[in-house]
Amino acid sequence: MDKVMEIDQRVIQRAMKHFPNIKEIVPYSTPVVSFGNPTNARVLTVGINPSSLEFLTAGKNKRVLPSGEKRLVDLEVLGINEAQDLTREAAIKVIQGCYGYFDASAKPYMTWFKHLNENVNKFFNADYREKSAAHVDLVQWATDPVWGNISNPATKNLLLDGDVDFLRYQIDSDPHEVVFLNGKQVFEQLTEHKIVSAKIEKTIHYQTKSGKSIPVNLYLGSTLNKTLVMGWSRTFPGHHISDLALPNVVEQLHNHFNKYSK
Repeated sequence: MDKVMEIDQRVIQRAMKHFPNIKEIVPYSTPVVSFGNPTNARVLTVGINPSSLEFLTAGKNKRVLPSGEKRLVDLEVLGINEAQDLTREAAIKVIQGCYGYFDASAKPYMTWFKHLNENVNKFFNADYREKSAAHVDLVQWATDPVWGNISNPATKNLLLDGDVDFLRYQIDSDPHEVVFLNGKQVFEQLTEHKIVSAKIEKTIHYQTKSGKSIPVNLYLGSTLNKTLVMGWSRTFPGHHISDLALPNVVEQLHNHFNKYSK
């Protein structure tokens, strides 16, 4: 196997982990261990969980993405008709699909990832497409509805408890230069579980599309391996940020990067 695609046993174990009996998990989806290969990435961005659009079409009548539009290796690609534990062979195919998510021949959901890539990764001379940046999530399962609309706290806790140790492994095991926390819940969970040590360094404000002034906390800290941790309490993409306000928000974020990453 190509060195770039070597897979650690711990990652295979995660992909083979038992499918939880949770109705919010997207049909035909598989565990998304990462977007790109974290092993080779200098910059690691961290979110909550994968979008349902990684596996399903958009709109009210969602269906599994057809073969020519798939972003990842789903159960349909594996020839499996219902959720079940993956064999080692199937797990490796799923992981390879995750590691190759940003390949030139792939169909990544760049509508979502472009904001992180353009406003975070590129500041640190990294890029998802060039494999110098990768993305991981607190929870490796895609859900429908989105995380914020899951009404049962027990469901969220079950998913978080099941996946947080794997995220700890991902952040601790590879020599990244920067870990970026994309959102308040990411910051709270990673600090609560002592995966990173970070604090609110500064609060800025921006104007939403409706004209409301919103505060945003900027984070600063480190991993157990002393990797620089930065982040903010909102999330990219910035659909909630007005086009007029976005350049100023990005400038303040970059000033934060400049101050602590040099």
